[in-house]
Amino acid sequence: MENAGDDAAPATTPRPRFLVLGPVALRRDDGTAAVLTGRRDRLLLAMLLAADGSVPVDAIVEAVWGRAPGHNALQARVSHLRRLVGPSRLRHDQGSYRLVAPASDRDDGLLARAVDEAQRLLLRGEAESALATLRPALALVRGRPYGSGTGIPTVDAAAARARDLVARAREVEIRALLESGDGAAAVSASRARTIEHPGQQAGWVLLVAALERCGRRAEALAEYDRAERVLAERGAGPPGDELRSLRLRLLAAERGERRPATAGPGVLQPTDMIRWLDTHGHRAAALDLAVRCAWGWWLAGDRSRGRLVLLDLYGEAPRSLAGRLWACALAAHDREEPVALSEAQRLVEGRVRADHPVTGSQEGLALLLLADRRAERGEPEKARAFLAAAAPAVDATGHRWGHALADLVHGRLLLATGDPDRARVRAARAEQVFREQADSAGRMRALELLAALDEAAADLARAVSRYTEAWRIATECGWVYARCQLSVHLGSATHVGGDHAAGTARLAEAVALAEHLGSPSMFAWSRNNLALAQARSGDAAGAERGHRLALEWYRYAGSTAGIALTAAALARVTSATDAAALLDLAGRSAAATGDPRALAYVAESRAVLADDAEAAGEHLREARRLRSTRGGARPVGEQPDVDALETRLARPTA
Repeated sequence: MENAGDDAAPATTPRPRFLVLGPVALRRDDGTAAVLTGRRDRLLLAMLLAADGSVPVDAIVEAVWGRAPGHNALQARVSHLRRLVGPSRLRHDQGSYRLVAPASDRDDGLLARAVDEAQRLLLRGEAESALATLRPALALVRGRPYGSGTGIPTVDAAAARARDLVARAREVEIRALLESGDGAAAVSASRARTIEHPGQQAGWVLLVAALERCGRRAEALAEYDRAERVLAERGAGPPGDELRSLRLRLLAAERGERRPATAGPGVLQPTDMIRWLDTHGHRAAALDLAVRCAWGWWLAGDRSRGRLVLLDLYGEAPRSLAGRLWACALAAHDREEPVALSEAQRLVEGRVRADHPVTGSQEGLALLLLADRRAERGEPEKARAFLAAAAPAVDATGHRWGHALADLVHGRLLLATGDPDRARVRAARAEQVFREQADSAGRMRALELLAALDEAAADLARAVSRYTEAWRIATECGWVYARCQLSVHLGSATHVGGDHAAGTARLAEAVALAEHLGSPSMFAWSRNNLALAQARSGDAAGAERGHRLALEWYRYAGSTAGIALTAAALARVTSATDAAALLDLAGRSAAATGDPRALAYVAESRAVLADDAEAAGEHLREARRLRSTRGGARPVGEQPDVDALETRLARPTA
């Protein structure tokens, strides 16, 4: 098994030294296979490769031997491995071992880099280049990552992440095949994906889409029916929005073929009209209509379909800045969030370097939404850069509506960076404009921001009232994504206010809705807020599970604000051995956001976990200073562990 890594990798991909995309193996510097002498060598190497840092000797002994090993047994295994990997790579420090294995020396690191680059190329409409980038890296996959199950939690978790990476790479490959026009290969690859992972919706979406692209509509509808049955049998729930949207489009196309030949675009739904225009040679008009529909897709949460429609139109419109920015905005809450935001930043920086400001209203609106997303992620400088790029477009329109939307984004950024007073002025001004113009979407967003400001000021009753009104607007207008987002806000505020049953029910509803939407960012956020509610109610185990799920997404997506809150919350409900590293991660992330509320929350977590009363009191004073100077008061009941700590510290000592 150790020699499985000898297969020649394509010349365009560096030969990795450490191999985990199959049985654990390694190569020497000269490219020859290094022989691992037995199971314990493989387990030791697997543990070191799976670790995010150092591995304590005690953990190695327990996992590899299960008991105290014989004299010098561990040292002998370490010495053998050190000879294979090089003395500078395997280091010992204070009772722990650490393997220096940069991503460029690992097959999973090379695959992750190839997936990211392929996604960037797809966002630019360069499907052939995406395939050329991805295929050599996929050739490094030799079997089940890390081999069969080891029973070592850290290794099995790393194996699961590697399996997810391979699955994501296969999905990107299939999308690239679809967008390059090789529908037959896409059908074959996506069918293999559903066989390998029958309980995952992504493979079924790709298979149905590939069959549709090949004109095999009847087969596509049959596969939808099979997907519905298989998902139900495996407890994966009903088909999500993306899969159901494909079915509706297929059924509409079937009905369209039965219409008289004179039927034109006037009898079609917007997405069908876009495709009708494209099919009849009006690509520019189709792209313009798609961009105009993008705001509606964004509000309704139908973002995956909108992005696919835009990408379909790229072939002969490579310079459509509006289309590309909207594709990025629609993907900024999806699995491709990091790549989409990076691509949008590249587009904006290119315009700045060329001294060619953005002046189109559609481009400006996409930039405002991208700025809003940057603010949510705790990236104030990048949010300001998008706002600055959008300003000429907002000014060029001369519309109060555009300035009101810009006020909302500015307001969210001001709240995130600790200036709630100025944020409230912006939010109130925007809400008045949207109310006067009878704009439900704008008013809903303004009410959401005003309610968040009420929460920051510890006025929970007013926050719940405003969130409820915004939720009502989203529900009446059928904006599913917005309804989910507001359910999280409303459930959290209700729970903090003391109505735990109603708050938990609302949050559980939001989690289910996020799963239905298929949005990983919304699922992570709703699950994280449910975990905070579980911690308040004393369910530490449930809270830990939820926070770990959310943290995995935030680390993948690179959301600084999400990492700060989640790591600090997780530290309170996990083992003491993990808490210190989590607090360090939370502190660094909170500092990067510049948000005093995030910094205060980390200080409060440090206080709860402090070893002595003096240190706890110091952290609490720092948290109060941060909240009182810029971020507002902490609502009573939001953190019962902090409330209990303050009460205990206030008691006079005997």
